[in-house]
Amino acid sequence: MAGPNLELFKFGMYLFFPLAVMVHYGDPEWYHRNVLPIRDQFWPKEESLYRPPRTSDDVRTALDEMKQKRLARRQERLQLDQAQAQSANTNTEATEPKVISMLEDAARTNQRLV
Repeated sequence: MAGPNLELFKFGMYLFFPLAVMVHYGDPEWYHRNVLPIRDQFWPKEESLYRPPRTSDDVRTALDEMKQKRLARRQERLQLDQAQAQSANTNTEATEPKVISMLEDAARTNQRLV
């Protein structure tokens, strides 16, 4: 076993090291010099944070906004579907005579379409 001097040294280190760390990093000058300049890189701005509704009126307004957004997306989707359906109808109308004429030509010449 080592002597009492080693135990005293270890005890001193156990006390000194955490206290030295707290004094060094707890210094307000160190904080202002090293933390404040880069703080915005790690944390978002306070204004951009999401704040959940806290009162029943806030909840109702948030639900109304969500409903309006959902209805607007649905309306856009329906308009897009209608536009695609109309363009598909015009494309099929333009290709139907071609397909019919190809079938008639194949029937005349007794060829089989693959």
